Amino acid sequence: MSRSPISEIRQKLQESRRHTLQLIDAIDAEVAIQRPRPDAWSIKDHITHLVAVEESVIHFAHRILDEDCPISPLCHDVAFNQDVWNNREVAERAGYTWTEARCALDATRQELLTLLDHIPPEALDRLGSHPVWGTPVTLGSVLRVPYRHERGHRDEIAALVTVGLPSPNLQP
Repeated sequence: MSRSPISEIRQKLQESRRHTLQLIDAIDAEVAIQRPRPDAWSIKDHITHLVAVEESVIHFAHRILDEDCPISPLCHDVAFNQDVWNNREVAERAGYTWTEARCALDATRQELLTLLDHIPPEALDRLGSHPVWGTPVTLGSVLRVPYRHERGHRDEIAALVTVGLPSPNLQP
């Protein structure tokens, strides 16, 4: 007997988050806010970006469930720029402490998992339009964005941890 697509999505979301938490559990607040370069994201920035994307996924998933072929408002922005959106969303969460960023990461994932409890399998084929995720894009594809996206940021965080960030106590 094969697993349902929703069970598979849930399992991959949980597995991905488990790997991310294993990576960031030992990171303290001082290390989390350090930047390898002035224009680069810190570990905390990567985490708050994951929060922003997951909030966007949840919002758009609700729209796909509630509307016929919804179009993301971002599609109406002729000059939509993903980098600008990413940086704006991270900037909006810049005031989060490391603890708040971690709590937000947990909260958005829990909200997404709760949403999965209310999605009938046939709804995974419902369509919407999004400038990054696809036009058209299925609800099933949108729900897979978080674990696929998280993997890349987890790799970037791991690279920051591996090369070691400069000590916050060192003078330039």
